[in-house]
Amino acid sequence: METLEGKRILVTGGAGFIGYHLCLKLLENGANLTIYDNLSTGRIENVKDLPKPVKFVKGDVGNFEMLENNVGKVDVIFHLAAQVSVPYSMENPAEDFKTNAYGTLNILELARKKDARVVYASSAAVYGKPAKTPTPENSPLNPISFYGLSKLVGENYCNMYVEKYGLEASIMRIANAYGPRCHGVIADFLHKIRKNPGKLEIIGSGLQSRDFVHVSDVVEALILSATSKEALSQTFNVGFGRTMKVVDLAKTLLKMLKLDETVITPTNKSWEGDVEIIWLDISKTRERLKWTPKTSLEEGLKNLISVERLL
Repeated sequence: METLEGKRILVTGGAGFIGYHLCLKLLENGANLTIYDNLSTGRIENVKDLPKPVKFVKGDVGNFEMLENNVGKVDVIFHLAAQVSVPYSMENPAEDFKTNAYGTLNILELARKKDARVVYASSAAVYGKPAKTPTPENSPLNPISFYGLSKLVGENYCNMYVEKYGLEASIMRIANAYGPRCHGVIADFLHKIRKNPGKLEIIGSGLQSRDFVHVSDVVEALILSATSKEALSQTFNVGFGRTMKVVDLAKTLLKMLKLDETVITPTNKSWEGDVEIIWLDISKTRERLKWTPKTSLEEGLKNLISVERLL
């Protein structure tokens, strides 16, 4: 197992939710850190709140010239920068492609020129409607959104660069990450509860289910994929290995907050491209990377509620 101490690390999307927590851990491990982010969804506060100064470049991964001119020598690239909204991808497929597919190609080309190792943050969305649950990495890939498709294109480019150029790379298919500073359904629920504790609207039927994995566990998996020889040229699922219906998540949160009278109201209509179930088989990640998610959903939610000061 290698160490990242003293390594020159580039984190694209480092001002985002997962990026922030990854950067915290990388600094703790003694890495020499550069963050590259266009701040379209990332927040400059996430950079400023890091415990040590880092080099920050405001730039778009779709701009190769800017990447090449602002990134010096680099040993490892964690490529997290992405357009992550499924609804946005369905309305703006070209923009989604530019960031997720073409942007990933630019990062791989940068890595080839810099002789850097790449960890590509992909998504469980590449499976689309899964042929099997829990879903292993060798399942058919049939994305049902442009977001899932663009992430899959990025994976294919990674695999081609490995095959044709000998690039060192690994692909991490991340489920529904949550934790402090998160986005997504859990953050949406907490925002709605704060605004109106008497009513909680669920987009869709509420019967769609998700594999929720705490950001601290995601970060550990990402770092292991950058330091383990077992990760080279491999694809790994990163989830908790369980699934929960969104309506049950809502009930769990309300119970924790002692909001017994809150009315749960499903809209019964979701956005196009919304998958019904995400439930990842993480046995390969456990075996190859010696990784096990440590934070249960209950523990993670309690911590998040405390951080959000809702109790």
